[in-house]
Amino acid sequence: MKRILALLLLLLMSAACAESAPLPYAIESGFLIFPAEDGKQPVPIAVKDGFAAKAQELAAENAYLGTQMNLPEALLPYVSDELTGGEELVEIYATEAVIVMHTRTAADGDVLRWAELDGGQYAVYRKIIGTDFWLQTSNAAGNLAEIFIEGEPYYEYRLTLADGKMLLHSVWGEQVYFIIEPHAICNDGTLTTCMSDGYVYGNHPYCDVTDLPFAEFPTTYEEAVQHLDRTNWAVVNNPNPTDRLHLREKPDRKSVALGKFYNRTPVYVDEIRGEWAHVTIGRDLSGWMLTDYLAFGEDMDKVVCAFPQLTVKDEHQEYGADEFVYEYRVFAAPDLSADTMRWNSMESYYLIGVSGEFYIIMNSEEAIGYIPQDWLWAGNG
Repeated sequence: MKRILALLLLLLMSAACAESAPLPYAIESGFLIFPAEDGKQPVPIAVKDGFAAKAQELAAENAYLGTQMNLPEALLPYVSDELTGGEELVEIYATEAVIVMHTRTAADGDVLRWAELDGGQYAVYRKIIGTDFWLQTSNAAGNLAEIFIEGEPYYEYRLTLADGKMLLHSVWGEQVYFIIEPHAICNDGTLTTCMSDGYVYGNHPYCDVTDLPFAEFPTTYEEAVQHLDRTNWAVVNNPNPTDRLHLREKPDRKSVALGKFYNRTPVYVDEIRGEWAHVTIGRDLSGWMLTDYLAFGEDMDKVVCAFPQLTVKDEHQEYGADEFVYEYRVFAAPDLSADTMRWNSMESYYLIGVSGEFYIIMNSEEAIGYIPQDWLWAGNG
């Protein structure tokens, strides 16, 4: 009898513990709120009334309750239609910037949806993929997302989902790897990296793919380059690779120099006037260069890159909660009193020229800045 009473008591205690088991997230005012990680608060996920009860039921069963990167299948039907649009929800995760969803409909097949907070309200967008995929969350952060397309061969597309736009950054798979930047495509023959000599420059449809049908997304480097329009594009081509080409304010050798640029700096030629070309470097750095020292068309591919390969010194690396990622300051002009921007060590950058005691630096989004030369070094080899 005592053994039976003890067993009943144990069962009652287990049930009580199960009922009071804490959830790994909060549910407040119809929102699923995950705890902040590394100081970054994931976007709250709107949920239906039954979500809390179902989560407690799972907790009582010691079942998987989910994280910001993966909710269990049992909880997916309780995500608000405000986010899913009433479509079948297959996967969902949240970062500090965006909620990313994989949904499915009879009419469209598989769909990539994402939601951004805009003035306290969701702005929800969708992209028809039309074929089965899954969300790769191991690198998910900020506005970055990756979708993995099953099949033989398989492909993965790395995207930015921000301000209602979808930007394509890279494509990789079993035997393919190439990087896409606003006016460049890169494949240097490896499957893991992309150095400056591997870039080809021009206009292409693959940066902003918001309105591009998924069936037209590139699956090979050759396919992507086939759609590259190199009209009006050139790269700096000094006969002596150690020289740098002046960018001048006016088409005159005595005009003010706006900087000197290394071989293979990409430029967009707006106008040719005699021996001078009016060019734009990056988003908005414009001036005049001597046309004789520019390479056009296929000749661009023959120019060896002369960008210095340097990194930011430790004392100018500013770490936050993430011990593996640092920020560093870049100036808006070659002047220590100029306004500064904070760039991230996870972003690619290129030292394309010099201005006085500063390097001229450009990132993969074609923003231009200036960084003191003595803030950089070659590292430990």
